[in-house]
Amino acid sequence: MERFSIRTFSWTRGCAYLLVMGGALVMLFPFLWMGLTSLKTAPEIQRVPLEFLPDRLTNLDNYREVFHRLPFGRFLANSFFISITCTLTSLLLSSLAGYGFAKFDFPGKNLLFFAIISLLMVPFQSIVIPLYLWVQKLGLVDTYPGIMAPLLVSAFGVFLMREAIEALPDEYLDAARIDGCSNFRIFWQIVLPMSKPALATLAIIKFLWTWNEFFWPLVVTNSPSKNVVTLGLSTFTNMYFREYELLTAAAVLSILPILLLFICLQKWVVQAMVMSGLK
Repeated sequence: MERFSIRTFSWTRGCAYLLVMGGALVMLFPFLWMGLTSLKTAPEIQRVPLEFLPDRLTNLDNYREVFHRLPFGRFLANSFFISITCTLTSLLLSSLAGYGFAKFDFPGKNLLFFAIISLLMVPFQSIVIPLYLWVQKLGLVDTYPGIMAPLLVSAFGVFLMREAIEALPDEYLDAARIDGCSNFRIFWQIVLPMSKPALATLAIIKFLWTWNEFFWPLVVTNSPSKNVVTLGLSTFTNMYFREYELLTAAAVLSILPILLLFICLQKWVVQAMVMSGLK
């Protein structure tokens, strides 16, 4: 019976591993195809039947052409600056708001939190015109602050941090108050370190949202020097013609920062998933 149980368990675990590996390959295949396509020439892409591998795996002409055709380095720098600034600001504001909603009582707290969460149901496109008029009155059109202004605060971030901080034991905070710590010191030295998994998850999500933002930079920017990566990608496609070899090369360059960020923070993301599953 024991041998049968071990064999059954091993067989079940092996099938689970195969299923997970198959799912991973299915999800990774589009990225692999994009990377290999970025190494192909236009005639190779148009061949029938399609070929999986390029003729030369060391062909980097498409990447050189991307930087030659457009100031793509400037686009990457703009996206980095905007995404990092918005992510750090959102982490600070969301964690402060989450701390207030989770560990303090004040009149109208639940109503205010419900109002913030309700913003998640409002499509961004429905408030673009008021936002643009507001940015225009402040003289921030075609500026970095104008691009970042609507992206600095995240209703989802407030919700996520409130849930994470609410799960922290009150005993730690009460002990710190007995030792004479102020509320801000408790937040900085106790709440934030204990909320690293949630902060890492929010950092990835917020960076991804800001990096992929297309509509608002398209509306609020006029000069190419303020363009971001997503606007640069749209240059290689129009109504009549698409340069797939350059488009895929630029797309590979655009996803590398997100991939590196996830690799650096995956430990905390996995920990956040485990903690949420244990609650």
